[in-house]
Amino acid sequence: MKLKNILLAGAMLLAFTAGPVVAQQVPELNSALSPVEGSPVVDKAASTKEKFVLGFSNISVVNTWRVQMVEELKYEASLHPEISEMLVSDAGGDVNRQVADIESFIARGVDALLVAPGSEVALNGALEKAYDAGIPVIIFSSNATPKNYTVKLLADDAQFGRDGAKYLVEALGGKGNIISIRGISGNSIDNDRWRGVEEVIKDYPDIKVIDQGFGDWAYDKGKQVCESLLIAHPDVQGIWSSGGAMTQACAEVIEENGLTMIPMTGEANNGFLRTWKEKDLKSVAPISPTWFGQQGVIAALRVLKGAPIAKDNLVNPAPILKDKIDAFYRADLSDAYWVGSTLSDEKLKEMYKK
Repeated sequence: MKLKNILLAGAMLLAFTAGPVVAQQVPELNSALSPVEGSPVVDKAASTKEKFVLGFSNISVVNTWRVQMVEELKYEASLHPEISEMLVSDAGGDVNRQVADIESFIARGVDALLVAPGSEVALNGALEKAYDAGIPVIIFSSNATPKNYTVKLLADDAQFGRDGAKYLVEALGGKGNIISIRGISGNSIDNDRWRGVEEVIKDYPDIKVIDQGFGDWAYDKGKQVCESLLIAHPDVQGIWSSGGAMTQACAEVIEENGLTMIPMTGEANNGFLRTWKEKDLKSVAPISPTWFGQQGVIAALRVLKGAPIAKDNLVNPAPILKDKIDAFYRADLSDAYWVGSTLSDEKLKEMYKK
């Protein structure tokens, strides 16, 4: 197994000790996911059904990370014959439409509802309705805050922000003006990552965030935002970025405009890793795995089969440092690939072959 898969996908181990009969019947959570301290174990009787219909409500596929996450969800569902249908909706970035999608799944009577939310609060009423209807609610990749839900699978996005901010502060010697390229305004991932940045830089009064923009974690929009900010602030000393595709775009903007390359934070995206190598950037790459989609399916099956699983789970992989790029970068795949995928190599080459 390649090092990147060992480090990010991990050995598939049970999250909790289960009896031998249960262990043979249910899929196992990724060992990189850890129960939040004090989280209760879901205590739900196994379904009497032999076949399940799962519904997945996604806020959007606005960037390549989300595309890969959805593909991992679909691929995992295809591996389990007990899943008779895997229904997928896409709200196109509209939280009102996502509410309607969730209500449609409730009316359909899905056996479990999987949700990648577009808002921390806007979906709560619909999610409560699903829970009250007896449908397990699995929230993953980004957060929502209903009073009742079944399982959450999230990244420690505040740590993502802290990792990048700590690198940037050290690279600048604790002094300088920086700009920030953030993700989607109002999204919990962006809010948490930026909270982590603020926690770090509050201790460095000589680090000034002089401007920011939202690039939706997408290469094209990130490039527009970065270009506008750098034209307005050509003397900036560093860039904090919430996503690798946007950092890749920023590096290209700097080069295209004849500016001096400056320290900037990235992410574990193949295109960014390539740019990091080729342009010899000063950077670091925090990791947010796309296998949340896969794990959402596994979590749903564990609940439906009465297997133990923590209510709240976090993943917090260490960031990639410059001397580890070659352990993760795949020169045979396109820039759109996100490292550490659980998709088969055949599927990855089908999606990302150059």
